[in-house]
Amino acid sequence: MAVINVTPEMDITALINSNNVNEGDVLLLEEGIYFQTVAVIKSNIRIVAKGPGVIFDGRSILLDAFILPDMVGVMIKGVNIRHYRASGILIEFGLGHRIINNKISNMLEHGIEVMGSSSNLIWKNKICNCHDGVLLISGSTNNWVIDNIAKDCFEDGFESVLGPDSNNAFISNKAIRSRFHGLDVYGSNNLILNNILLDNGLGIIINQGSGSIAIGNMIKGTKHDTYIIFNGYFNHFVGENNMVCNRRVGIENNGQFNVFMNNEISYNGDTGLLLGSTSVLNFVKDNKLVCNIPENIDDRGIDNWFLNNKEKPCEPCQSPVDVCGECPS
Repeated sequence: MAVINVTPEMDITALINSNNVNEGDVLLLEEGIYFQTVAVIKSNIRIVAKGPGVIFDGRSILLDAFILPDMVGVMIKGVNIRHYRASGILIEFGLGHRIINNKISNMLEHGIEVMGSSSNLIWKNKICNCHDGVLLISGSTNNWVIDNIAKDCFEDGFESVLGPDSNNAFISNKAIRSRFHGLDVYGSNNLILNNILLDNGLGIIINQGSGSIAIGNMIKGTKHDTYIIFNGYFNHFVGENNMVCNRRVGIENNGQFNVFMNNEISYNGDTGLLLGSTSVLNFVKDNKLVCNIPENIDDRGIDNWFLNNKEKPCEPCQSPVDVCGECPS
């Protein structure tokens, strides 16, 4: 392994493509402003910022800052990326990359885009003013998206696009003020754990698949739907989540064979838990529902089961508009 010092004047793509860089080497970036797109065309290359002043600035001219085309085991750590016309980091196919502790802002497309790639770690990145914060697409599976912050996204904070984008984990992320969804999760067997979603257009959307698990998430201040499960989604477990002070329904379930357990659904400006007409054989147990307007539970489905749920109506001066300040009365 060699550690190679890199300055802003060097063409990093040409350097990686040369005989001076081998798999396993570390490219140590000196502080300064880099105006370039880097195509990482060797596997197991590690690109590490030497300090906080490593800035890749596309000047709204260049497309992507970093492209990882069909490679394995690349790491990008500690880089500031801003003002590119496409994505900050684009992963195309390949697997096992480590995208850690980067700051990405003002992309016309996405902060981090993962296309047809698996087993990547996306950890501790801060992303703002992009189209989507982190986007998984084209059959991206078994990815770990952990402890990232996505703020002021034009569309979604975190998104897996279609059914084939399955077996992914979204853990301890924050999505703040996305115009659309905080988490838009398609596919099967995904883990949605301990995320915080604040003031987004919508909270969590579940669609196209089965078997996903959502535990310990907090959703507050959504403008439209808070947590919605589409018709046809089944065997979804929703436990110990907190939906508070959202403008519309706390949880809207249109799926089948799902379990809702130990959730707290309070002070929402519409029904707390709505089971739609396509809801069949869902199990609702030990949930706490407080002062949702007009009612805490509305069951319009077939053969749904309810056990030991605790419902409290609004007390005087305790409607959502009084407690939350911005909910409709």
